[in-house]
Amino acid sequence: MTKDIKAHETASGLAWVATRLLNNKIQLAISERYNEINVEQLTMLMELAYEDGIRPTTLAKRMTRSKGTISSLIRHATKNGYIASAPDPANKNAKRIHLTIKGKEVHDELMPILMDILIGSTEGIDPADLEATQRVMTKIIKTEYPEYFEY
Repeated sequence: MTKDIKAHETASGLAWVATRLLNNKIQLAISERYNEINVEQLTMLMELAYEDGIRPTTLAKRMTRSKGTISSLIRHATKNGYIASAPDPANKNAKRIHLTIKGKEVHDELMPILMDILIGSTEGIDPADLEATQRVMTKIIKTEYPEYFEY
């Protein structure tokens, strides 16, 4: 490591900046439709659309968030009617989180918008560059969080 290089001058630093910019753009698109939903809550709805009825601890692991953060997300999404919890039949001390009909509708409405932003952000980039970028990002994810691709 060198102290002369700035964070945004590294490949990972540029990825971080790009991620923040995309996050901001996605948040703006979400807030134009739903003031009470943020990017984190959309991510939770996406995880539950992928696999409904998972435990909060599983949700926290998949979203790479703390139990406290997940508890807050669950509390807000429940209050807004996007998710509901039910006892886990396999463990009376645990609960499972489910999308409500409203949560599924919101998810289904926001996903095309999210995908338009994600796909649009790479328009005009050479396909070979995109493939190389995907390989690099996949390697970084596998290094930092090897379990990510197990879901």
